[in-house]
Amino acid sequence: MTCERFEELLSAYLEGEISPADKLEMEAHLAACPACAGLLVLFREAHEALTSFAEVEPGPDLMAKLYAIPLKKRFFNFKPVFTFLVRPDLQPVMAALSVFFIAVSFVFFLPQGHDTRKAINRQLHLGYGQVEKLYAKAGSVTDELGSLKNTVVDSLKTLNPAKDQEEKR
Repeated sequence: MTCERFEELLSAYLEGEISPADKLEMEAHLAACPACAGLLVLFREAHEALTSFAEVEPGPDLMAKLYAIPLKKRFFNFKPVFTFLVRPDLQPVMAALSVFFIAVSFVFFLPQGHDTRKAINRQLHLGYGQVEKLYAKAGSVTDELGSLKNTVVDSLKTLNPAKDQEEKR
């Protein structure tokens, strides 16, 4: 038996709650290991000192006060409004938002953030320009489709296949 295993079973050994096989193994280990035998002596002394203390019963006044605690009315029945924010499924979102707001605060509140703000502003304006160009192209495409639709409808009107079949008869 190892000393670690002895230490695990020491409490059960002192209280007599150990199997006979483990008890024999423990006694063999105690005979061979003086450190564990010294530990057993210390545990026995502590056990005897603790058992020598008299048990104290609480008085009836204290017991009545203890039983009355749950019956007291609460003055404040305060329930936090934002309890949904501490739900475990929202914690990753809250962590991401915290990182985002910290990064934004560095950009906007530090003097070195001026260059970063200028770069962000430039990129935003470039993006707005690209969107305006795409919107203008989309407008021209819809205009071209509208005029193409009109020409297709006009050519279909001029064809009129019903008149062609009557003329063939």
